Amino acid sequence: MAPKFLSILAILIVLASTSCHSTKKINPQLSKLQQKESKIKWKLIFEDNFDKGISFDTSKWSYSPRWHPAWAKFLTEGHDYVSQEKGLLKLRMDNKEIEGDPLPYHSGGIQTAQKFNFKYGKVEVRAKFNHGQGSWPAIWMMPESPHQYGNWPNSGEIDIMEHVNKEEVVHQTVHTQSETNADGASKSTFKSNYKINEFNVYGIIWDATKIEFFVNDELQYTYHKSDNATSKQWPFDAPFYIILNQSGGAGWPGKIDDKDLPFEMNVDYVKVYQQQ
Repeated sequence: MAPKFLSILAILIVLASTSCHSTKKINPQLSKLQQKESKIKWKLIFEDNFDKGISFDTSKWSYSPRWHPAWAKFLTEGHDYVSQEKGLLKLRMDNKEIEGDPLPYHSGGIQTAQKFNFKYGKVEVRAKFNHGQGSWPAIWMMPESPHQYGNWPNSGEIDIMEHVNKEEVVHQTVHTQSETNADGASKSTFKSNYKINEFNVYGIIWDATKIEFFVNDELQYTYHKSDNATSKQWPFDAPFYIILNQSGGAGWPGKIDDKDLPFEMNVDYVKVYQQQ
């Protein structure tokens, strides 16, 4: 009986050892991002789920004003272009005629300028948009003090997500004096894959040395602060605010094909965190 007992005992020891070994393999399979994130404690400092009423919360947002840059050329205040419905913020662009406003197109956008800004943290925005020639939806950030280091792009810009026309990628970009050329194009940009015609979560993690760009929690691109950097390369040491807009028909995307209208970006939520 003793040899049989010892054989059974040996088998049990091997099985236990194999089980423990398998368990230890789980953590190494986590991505570096997941391991890093598990060590960081985040505090939610801003949230909007767009689920209260039919208009946006004016304590958090204002209409983005119409002015001369291409993205702002057709911005229009009003419920037709910025609204809330079934827990979604709806930003729209169309070619409807408006009495007293002769522009051929009108579009919607909102921003947190002078109501909410932050320096360093994590941003998550869940959004969905349609495709069309001339469309240009964007989720991005600008400095609360826009001329701290001079006119654009000297004081910085963080583009969490931009999409143009019918492309199958989104663009995640920073603009600075050193990275942006005279035509407005940045060499610090990345084309990221996303789930077309579905909601995606676009985000950044921004700290004193880098900005990391994400799509659906997957790291896409990192912009690093250079050693001995000046504001020309790193103006990202000041508070920034958030902009959400559905634009188009000017600048980067080119002319609109009216058959593709209306353009619309739906936003499920915006969340901002800072490290505790």
